[in-house]
Amino acid sequence: MVEFRSAQEAAAHPVVSLLRELTHTYHAFSLCESHHLRSTGLTQSQAEVVFTLGRAGPQSCKELGHQALITKGTLTGILDRLEHKGLILRSPSRHDRRMMIVSLSTSGQTLFESAYPEYVAQLAERAEIYSPPEDRQMRDALRKLRALFAQPADDVAGVTPPETDRVSVLRLRRLD
Repeated sequence: MVEFRSAQEAAAHPVVSLLRELTHTYHAFSLCESHHLRSTGLTQSQAEVVFTLGRAGPQSCKELGHQALITKGTLTGILDRLEHKGLILRSPSRHDRRMMIVSLSTSGQTLFESAYPEYVAQLAERAEIYSPPEDRQMRDALRKLRALFAQPADDVAGVTPPETDRVSVLRLRRLD
């Protein structure tokens, strides 16, 4: 375990500047994303749900929350607002009536078909400065960083979680 003799020594450790840069990057991404989504009338979380349903199709609330990286309590409010806007439908599962299946309505599918390509195009335009090898290198570095924080502290040394792990530093999954 790493130990520091002072707060100044701890503040000088490279991980502090790395995580600050990551935080600033996420903040910049979030502001950019908000700006792009403003024309859709959706919040970032609402867009995440619409984009996830558009890409993956109807899902249970549990699957949707897992895919969209949204907690169950937060997801309920988001779904209520999207249903009020006429963008989603909730219906009981044919296999288990206790489970609700969420799908895009016709209006939701139309919004997805128009907003998602534009959203990805605006992000892709910014990412064009990176060559394919640089893009791969960044994704690999982010996965490695995510893996460090996805594990309990005692397991960090030499253990990498499976690639299917859903913990994400940045919510870039919506581009998949």
